[in-house]
Amino acid sequence: MPDTPARSAATSRRRERSTGRQSAALDTDRAAARQERLAQASWVEGAAPALPMRTVRPTEVVFHLGPTNSGKTYESLQALAATGSGVYAAPLRQLAHEAYAKLSAQLPPGTVGLSTGEEEIDPYAPIVCCTVEKAPLRGELLVLDESHWIADPDRGHHWARLLLTGEYREMHLISAAEAYLLLKPLVSDAEHVTVVNHKRLSRLDVLRAPVRPADVRPQTLVVAFSRKTVYAAAAELDQHRPGKVGVLYGALPPATRREVIERFTSGEVEVLVTTDVIGHGINVPATTVLFAETTKFDGTKVRPLRSWETAQIAGRAGRYGLTGHGQVGVLTGVTGLRADQGVLTAGAAVARGDAMSDLPKRAPRLRPELADLGAFEAVDLPEALTRWMAWARAATRDHAMTPDDVTSLIVRVHALLPLLRGPLGAAGDLDTVWRLVNLAIDYNPPRRTRWLVLAQAALRHAAGLPVQPETVLPDVPRGGGVEEFEQAAAAARDAQTLLRQFPGVAGLTSDDAAWVEEECAEMISELLPDAISLGRSGKCVACGNAIAPWFTTCRPCSGGPAGRPGGSRDRRPAAGGRRTAGRAAGRALGGRQGGPRGRARRG
Repeated sequence: MPDTPARSAATSRRRERSTGRQSAALDTDRAAARQERLAQASWVEGAAPALPMRTVRPTEVVFHLGPTNSGKTYESLQALAATGSGVYAAPLRQLAHEAYAKLSAQLPPGTVGLSTGEEEIDPYAPIVCCTVEKAPLRGELLVLDESHWIADPDRGHHWARLLLTGEYREMHLISAAEAYLLLKPLVSDAEHVTVVNHKRLSRLDVLRAPVRPADVRPQTLVVAFSRKTVYAAAAELDQHRPGKVGVLYGALPPATRREVIERFTSGEVEVLVTTDVIGHGINVPATTVLFAETTKFDGTKVRPLRSWETAQIAGRAGRYGLTGHGQVGVLTGVTGLRADQGVLTAGAAVARGDAMSDLPKRAPRLRPELADLGAFEAVDLPEALTRWMAWARAATRDHAMTPDDVTSLIVRVHALLPLLRGPLGAAGDLDTVWRLVNLAIDYNPPRRTRWLVLAQAALRHAAGLPVQPETVLPDVPRGGGVEEFEQAAAAARDAQTLLRQFPGVAGLTSDDAAWVEEECAEMISELLPDAISLGRSGKCVACGNAIAPWFTTCRPCSGGPAGRPGGSRDRRPAAGGRRTAGRAAGRALGGRQGGPRGRARRG
């Protein structure tokens, strides 16, 4: 149909109306965006939080800087003992325990307490040894050990908050020298600052030739970086020193770790195969540290050790007052594991204080408190956290810190909000939701579901709804291997974390959860010798040749149709996915049912 003047005019008017509607919608969107920016600016200018700061500045700050085994912690603890009142704070429970034991042996009963989140002993004593998260914000003297943890991306904000807001008359900050520039701005208000540079108190030599398992001597630490490789190395060594080899890694319950360290210290265990958990200030009488591998999985990729990581581990050799001089070298002869001599040589130079390390130059992180967010209801938290990050980026621009990434908190809030639309809504007040999303329970797969189950249990309890006890606290396994008991112990620790914040959920207390963890720890201690003996580097299921512990078949046997290698071979997973030899040990033990004390839960 040919266009007529009338039809053309109507088409033109329709186009003009459509264009007008689009323009109006665009103007509306722009106006809404301007209003949001104005609201953000209004919040930042009128109700935004101030940067955390103390109201009483410290009189004295003493930096103790230097390599491992240089007396930094010893001198600080002596100052704390002489003062008679204060706090020792460290990143690990084991370090808090060590300081507690040393000070308790030196001072009158009742003078020293312990607070780690997992246990409390006289927590209101004049001197308290604790993990950093449990450190009070005021006192007479603060000893902050391993202060370079302020650069840690996950927990560094606890160090930053304590140093920015802690009101102590005196502070002793123990650190690698490289962290001094990170720490100094956080205590710039101190009346007087003293820097004490420490030198290593014992020699540390590098072995030129690799050491084979048959030649490993007593008082040796062997280092690997996954549960699977720890067991593989331990099994090789156990053939030459039957029953004299122990293992130490992060998944073991704290009580088991302490027992293993005590057995190595007493000489009952002669060789200890460990992950880098040993490098965080734990003192043992080791004359030699041997690296079975010098790469680790850091949560993202497998990479070579950095020199500061190597130094922290290598520095465990030759502890002053415990042994003579130390030496560090390479362990060879474990199938699938190899170490780079150059990596450990560089680390040893840092451990001696002869070279600077490559400690990451991350700025201290600032994390919000609930009062900083300006939220009124739980549903406000995602927007409030996003708004806080925008404010903090601007507020810290000219300060020696950076805002923490609170995306994980936002994700947890979004996971909880659907639960609050039903009968649990009345229980999900702002404070409760904030405490739940900040619970120190792993939210990374595959344990993400565990946090959500515990959070839902706390909400149901608060709403007066029934909660089954096994939902919160699974019972001690009736059988299985080391891995099963490790998982049960981890679940019990998560339950302890919840029950300290929300006592009474499912009729349980944190003591009930502590008992389950203790029972699991006892069973692990019983199973470890068999798990070690069965954890040797694997054999090909087809031909029996030795292979790396993370494979089931060798390359020739796993070839494709034409005999080419690599066709169906089990690929090595990332380190976080390696499986433990404990499961095999459990099966070899015939599915043991319980332990000497029985498995019935305490009444």
